[in-house]
Amino acid sequence: SSGINAEYGDYNKERVAKVGANAAAAEWILKNEGCVRGSGAKTWIEDYGGISSCYSPSFKIAHIRVKGGDITSGGCQHFRGLEHVKTIDFAGCINVGDYGLEAICNHCFRSLESIDISRTGVTCSGQKH
Repeated sequence: SSGINAEYGDYNKERVAKVGANAAAAEWILKNEGCVRGSGAKTWIEDYGGISSCYSPSFKIAHIRVKGGDITSGGCQHFRGLEHVKTIDFAGCINVGDYGLEAICNHCFRSLESIDISRTGVTCSGQKH
């Protein structure tokens, strides 16, 4: 990772209102060196070449993978409105801490089946979420 780009890290309410929670979250994840897979999809969207499918109203993020990327706790507010996320792999995302994990848990607790937060900034007390 080359450092955090604040433009890509923060939650953008206006963007969410314009394109929807799933598309805005997909944009955020792709901009931060990650990839997403929609509910029922077999292939990962790994770059902006595949972003167009994320703008469909039927697109729902089910799987997220960002290994060692620039994801931050503040950006984890992008999980608002995501109701189908089953797996998250944030291994090595050192800028995700307790606040980020709390945001994820608050917004995805109904659907989340597994999360990898190894080598992140999440502390033992943060894991209580």
